[in-house]
Amino acid sequence: MIDGVTGDPGSCSQLGGAFRSHAARLAAMRLELVERTDRLRREPAEAATVTDLDADLRLLDAVVERLDASGAALQRFAQELAEIAEAVRRLEDAGRAAGLELDGLRVVEPWGVLTTELAQQRQRAQPGLQRQADRLASQLGRARTVTARVMADGTHALADAASAARTRSLR
Repeated sequence: MIDGVTGDPGSCSQLGGAFRSHAARLAAMRLELVERTDRLRREPAEAATVTDLDADLRLLDAVVERLDASGAALQRFAQELAEIAEAVRRLEDAGRAAGLELDGLRVVEPWGVLTTELAQQRQRAQPGLQRQADRLASQLGRARTVTARVMADGTHALADAASAARTRSLR
């Protein structure tokens, strides 16, 4: 379910699964490349080809590792998003019961006519509900930060691997 506060856990999970599936397919292809490289190692005349294939294997290893790590991070993030979205729904229910509503992750009083009793009820409930909303916002922020860090690390690792591959190919 897409939620304006938390995001879309289904899409994050699907993308994470696709990353991990591609990583698994590449890892399977790697085995074939290793076997071919090992056969060529036995022939001294193929030393340059073996050197290139070893470099290709290092690049492939980097791609597989980063795809798997990124996919795993996205799937963990999706799980956290789903849990946070459910907690937000429960918080909305508690807010409605107290005569309050959520605006993002801020607990606010809706516009309209109210009685003194309802105003007092809202004043009593709002601080506790806002603390819950703040905890959810913090949890969401931490989950986003962790996931963004894994993605940024992957981007840098793949850029470095690609740069090494380009440098090698220019020789």
